[in-house]
Amino acid sequence: MTTLPDPQPPQPGQVYRKEPAWSNHQEIPAPVADRRLTGAHWWDPDRLAHAADQPRFCPTCGGALDGPGSIAIEYWQGENRTFHTRCDRCDWTGDITPIERMIGIEPPHDD
Repeated sequence: MTTLPDPQPPQPGQVYRKEPAWSNHQEIPAPVADRRLTGAHWWDPDRLAHAADQPRFCPTCGGALDGPGSIAIEYWQGENRTFHTRCDRCDWTGDITPIERMIGIEPPHDD
């Protein structure tokens, strides 16, 4: 059985940490600590629109975009909302811009 040596007394100027170095706990300042964290917020309309409009399926393979490696991040280009999207099933990455109306032209059919 191995035993640890007795701790040495600190040398002059040497400081020991009492908390682990990885601790990221911070006390919240009083003005922020008293704020409500649940309920309605001013950003709710944008959050709800993002959740409703984000792509659900990959345009390449049709796989669901709710997997652990998939993502759809919304950003704006002028008045256009664009979702930068990545599919974890087929590794497709690209931008999807929702549209309200599309007018397409169909070529005439030869009978």
